[in-house]
Amino acid sequence: MKSIKGDVQLAIGVIVVALVYLYMDMRLPEMRLGDPLGPKAFPALVGVGLISAALLLLLEHRSKMRAPPHAVAKPSADEPGTNASGDAPKHNPLILVGMVVWTAFYYVCFERVGYLIATSVFLFGLLSYFNRERHKTNIAVALGFTLVFDLLFSLVLGVPMPAGLLSI
Repeated sequence: MKSIKGDVQLAIGVIVVALVYLYMDMRLPEMRLGDPLGPKAFPALVGVGLISAALLLLLEHRSKMRAPPHAVAKPSADEPGTNASGDAPKHNPLILVGMVVWTAFYYVCFERVGYLIATSVFLFGLLSYFNRERHKTNIAVALGFTLVFDLLFSLVLGVPMPAGLLSI
């Protein structure tokens, strides 16, 4: 019997957590005043987003399994997570530690600096590491994502994001 790959395990774990999250969201009390959806709308969006991301991961894994071996591109030596020969991925726990520290730094700075600046810098930092040598694309994605979600939260959902340094 084949062992289940890490992507499949991650996807299944995320789906289970998202289902428990959605179940707990359904148990929240309904608010009779104000917004008819009350506090249930945003957690439901997050739960559905988690399940969607896990399903996309399963689809990606499935397409990799169906692809012929020669069609799978070999990673180059300059990509993160590969060794000098470019053959096998290298598992470096410092990458995970660095991401946790970077995320904690983002969390600490979020209120003080504001959503727009903190999220743009956070995403640009991650993209710069994982998508090296594509600075223009990284800047465009970081700024675009940040602006679209700022508009989504403020205009569509009515949730103001922290302005931080931009409120002055």
